[in-house]
Amino acid sequence: MNRNSTSSMGALHPILFFALVYGISLFLAFYVCRTVYYTLNGDEPTVNKLTTSNSAATASVDY
Repeated sequence: MNRNSTSSMGALHPILFFALVYGISLFLAFYVCRTVYYTLNGDEPTVNKLTTSNSAATASVDY
């Protein structure tokens, strides 16, 4: 009679492998999408020089 003595690591190996692959793919997808987004839209809005006229301050914001 043969005994089936697989360790818990051996039994969980496929699950751990796919969890690791899933985690890496999520990280890469986040990084790639973030890079594309910031390439298309710029980093942050920039504020131009503050100008004053008739004691009222106005500033223009470029998006």
